Amino acid sequence: MTRDVVLTQIETRLDAIEAGVRQLPKMVDFATLKADVARIDGKLSNIPTMRQLLTMVVSTSVAGAAIVFTILRFGGN
Repeated sequence: MTRDVVLTQIETRLDAIEAGVRQLPKMVDFATLKADVARIDGKLSNIPTMRQLLTMVVSTSVAGAAIVFTILRFGGN
């Protein structure tokens, strides 16, 4: 092979590599993605746990039963 043929093959391969690199996401895309993930993570960390939800439901039910009992006990007649 001559030197010109080898250089032409190298240029062809470099052109293919450059085309592939152009299709890769830019660093700005990664920064945006990182910000979106951080935002979603922040929202998810504020969601109450199942234990907290169960405690809220039980305490509300007990408080409601106590109010009904008190009204029936002292408000009747």
